[in-house]
Amino acid sequence: MEQPTQAIVLNATKYGETSVILHAYTQQAGLRAYVVKGVRLAKRKKTFSMGMFQPLTQLELVATTPKGAGLSVLKSAKITNPYTTISTQITKSSICMFLAEVLRSVLKEEEENPSLYHFLEHALIWLDTHDKVVNMHIHILIQLTKYLGFYPDISNISQPYFDVQNGQFCRYANSKECIAGSEVSLLKTYLGMKFDMLDTILATTEERRALLTLLMQYYQRHLQSFRMPKSLDVLYEVFS
Repeated sequence: MEQPTQAIVLNATKYGETSVILHAYTQQAGLRAYVVKGVRLAKRKKTFSMGMFQPLTQLELVATTPKGAGLSVLKSAKITNPYTTISTQITKSSICMFLAEVLRSVLKEEEENPSLYHFLEHALIWLDTHDKVVNMHIHILIQLTKYLGFYPDISNISQPYFDVQNGQFCRYANSKECIAGSEVSLLKTYLGMKFDMLDTILATTEERRALLTLLMQYYQRHLQSFRMPKSLDVLYEVFS
């Protein structure tokens, strides 16, 4: 039996007739996968319920790992930070669905990263406990680049162009990947912004959408494994 670990759910996919494979980002061991047996059974008394494995739910997990090859088998799970609004507000649940898909695409390391884990933990609690969250997913995407190694260089932030390839601001458009416009101005506003100041960012739906498109391009340029989230269109619709 393994020691308990704190975890953030990324997704759960069907496995066999009654089980699922749970992918989670854990505090102690980074990205992990678990077999959750019998969770899709119709019987009333079950060890687990599918509601526990909604995107970005925070859990404490205990599992066993076979001596030979094979996935760990989940033995117990309990919710550690119950959300009060995320499951009932379409805006927040859509943000979580989108971010979970992004995280599933970009998190690959099977080793601990306490600072990243605590950032995500704090961000999700903030999302659940605040009302004005239209800027939250963009803020998290930008901050996440710090932990992934390609946070924009802000030493020349006063310059009008943003070089997507090199992640820096520049005076001239030296390549096709140098972008200027309202989305770059808005990006500058987000950089260095803390959670409690997010509601001071004034932007139209179109401006936020343009910035989100820019960030998706930025992720694609710097992470070969990154796949465009299928839930992006849902997010656009929710914020339209």
